Amino acid sequence: MSLPTYQDIQRLAYQGVRLEITGGVPTWEALPGALHNGVVDDIRQSLTRHNPPDAACGCHHIADTYIAFAPSLLRRPDIAVFCAKPPRPDGAISGMIPGAVVEVLSAGYEQKDRDAVALYLGAGVLDVLLVDPRRHTVEWHCVDQRTQLLALPATCVLQMGCTLLIERP
Repeated sequence: MSLPTYQDIQRLAYQGVRLEITGGVPTWEALPGALHNGVVDDIRQSLTRHNPPDAACGCHHIADTYIAFAPSLLRRPDIAVFCAKPPRPDGAISGMIPGAVVEVLSAGYEQKDRDAVALYLGAGVLDVLLVDPRRHTVEWHCVDQRTQLLALPATCVLQMGCTLLIERP
């Protein structure tokens, strides 16, 4: 059985289903609700450059967009943060790995995002943040194997030079 193509996944999206490929395994998820989307919006609005404000990293971010991290890792991170402005193809972004990924955990789908942490880090992402809006925590996983569990609200200075504030919902 071959993996679904981006076009296959796009057809499913019209039916209200998200499909991602993690470690070669297709995973399904219902479209997120208001809590999830509100947390994503709040985090994106808080994202800024760390001092100095003229740092080389532009802290560009994009939400809920397919990114081909590797042949067996096609995901839609809730937030992907790039130093340079990412391309805007009709399909998935490929050939450019974000410096950071933020996933907001949705009830019933937490394991899907937890399973992707090591794969994101292995693909070159420096920071992976798992935000749990129900427990008011963020798990911050770094490429150097450090992991922190922080209570919300939390300010995170990413390794790429961007800062984000994660509030309690």
